[in-house]
Amino acid sequence: MFNAQTGELLMEMPTPNALRLNRSRFRALIAEGLDIQYSKRLSSIACPDDSSSVTARFEDGTAVTGNLLIGADGANSRVRESLLGPSKAGLKPLPVFGCGAVESLPAEISRKIRDINDLYFVAYHPEGPCAFMAIHDVPDASKPETWKWMYSLTWPDKDSPTPAGPEAIRQNWLSRAEKLAEPYRSAYLAIAPTAKIWYRGQGLNNGILDAAYICRALNTHCQDGKPITEALAVYEKEVQERGRAAVIESGRNSVMVHDWEQLKQSPVFNIGLEALHKAS
Repeated sequence: MFNAQTGELLMEMPTPNALRLNRSRFRALIAEGLDIQYSKRLSSIACPDDSSSVTARFEDGTAVTGNLLIGADGANSRVRESLLGPSKAGLKPLPVFGCGAVESLPAEISRKIRDINDLYFVAYHPEGPCAFMAIHDVPDASKPETWKWMYSLTWPDKDSPTPAGPEAIRQNWLSRAEKLAEPYRSAYLAIAPTAKIWYRGQGLNNGILDAAYICRALNTHCQDGKPITEALAVYEKEVQERGRAAVIESGRNSVMVHDWEQLKQSPVFNIGLEALHKAS
């Protein structure tokens, strides 16, 4: 953890079990043997009165009927909107805006960044911006110019209008990158960002648990004969409680890391990540 304004090391945060995954390769791996149909946009959901089946209809005129529909279609889920309505299904914006990119860098800059940490680092600026960089892919370990980096630069959005359009986003990124210490400054000025949202990095972790627990629930139905409604009720209770806690904590964390005074009072800042894990 670094001070993004001065480059000063604020705290070592050992994460011995952390893994970096190339998302496209990981997606290809878990998609093996599955009939995945892309470019489908849900238009409506229909269930008979006895709820014995569910039919999903798509904008291209096709439809699929089954006995279970899982709404794993992201933050702007059409499944959620169909079930709850636009008002309840709508997102609650956070007062934070961010950009991200996956890019390679000139060899000298790339090597300097990796000398900081083999996997990733995070740097907090007293004025609010937060910079995160992580190694994404290393095609050739002997050629730093081929290494791919994942960038994130986020900042408080409560006092300025949200940038609209690629050029406005780029200018906001550059104006904040100029305030970073080296070598972060050179790295962030060298790439073109796209809009993104800040999270705690727990999306994949929760997604894996969701998939594991829904499989467990279906096994109790298919193998043990448990009624499907009871099996799913157990699953839904767990996923709702865990998901709600994760979303609330993510929102709090998003605000906290962009407020220097709050950040300095946080347990991670004061006692360290390892001590925090032991305490919990």
